[in-house]
Amino acid sequence: MKKIFVVDIGGTNSRFAVFEAENDGDLHLKDSLWLSSLAVQSFDELLLELKSKNFPCSGGDFDALVIAIAGPVKNEAVCKATNLDWGVDTIVNKNYGFATAIVINDFVAQAYACRTAAVENIKSVQDAEVDYSGAVGVVGAGTGLGHCALVPVSNGGYIAVPSEAGHASFAFEGKDEIDFGKFIRIKKNISYCYGDVVLTGTGLQLLHLFLTGEDLSPKEIGLKMAAGGETLEWYSRLYARSCRNYALSVMSTGGLFISGGIAAKNPYVCEHPEFLKEFRNAEKMYDFLCTIPVFLNDNQNSGVYGAAYRGYLRLCRGL
Repeated sequence: MKKIFVVDIGGTNSRFAVFEAENDGDLHLKDSLWLSSLAVQSFDELLLELKSKNFPCSGGDFDALVIAIAGPVKNEAVCKATNLDWGVDTIVNKNYGFATAIVINDFVAQAYACRTAAVENIKSVQDAEVDYSGAVGVVGAGTGLGHCALVPVSNGGYIAVPSEAGHASFAFEGKDEIDFGKFIRIKKNISYCYGDVVLTGTGLQLLHLFLTGEDLSPKEIGLKMAAGGETLEWYSRLYARSCRNYALSVMSTGGLFISGGIAAKNPYVCEHPEFLKEFRNAEKMYDFLCTIPVFLNDNQNSGVYGAAYRGYLRLCRGL
């Protein structure tokens, strides 16, 4: 039995968890806590805030630390967060007092979570047979737009393939959508539109403002979308397009998992008829897209489960 300390750092919240991992990969969540990522200026400050809550976080009590963070990671050791003014560096900070420390992208954690108990109660968006020899794709919008693929390998394990596809150019279609893209570029003073500004909470605010003239918070917009309307229809279509493009990019016959705070809190985004209509909308790939299982993962603790699974792989399987 290995004891793993996990931190899942998002652009808004940081989730802490203590896991015990058995040699067969079973994970047992023993304790957890959420703190604001925005209320601190460094990871060290975040740990001090955690200690003030009397949460167990002494390096000597654990076999490994795994930090999942939104941003490009170098050598499983260093990352400057995409949507924060700080990052983590286990080299400079000597593993933050832990014998073993691993840094992974937050959506690498979401991908590994797809092979844990975190997805036991996932909701089906499109029913289809899972190909367990195929790649798994994960897409999720929240403070940022994350992507990752999980690819099976011959030894029965998986390789996570990180991605920063949320910063790739977003494809708008038709005059109205192109006008929305111009609206975003002007409002954000950017040279091109990408998923991180189209599908995140910021993008949802801009979309609603563009369509209605109302400048509301994402939470307020979510309440309005629950009753339907044009904002929901547009957002469902644009989100589905991003999911479709990634499913095609990685051939996710092992399933396309939708995670992230927006869909978790507003499941009607994926339930709206426009979602599957747009997801399947590919002239030569319609039949193939219909064979991809699509799931909504609304477990907001899935990131810590995935990070703990990465720790298990290092400690118990040497990967």
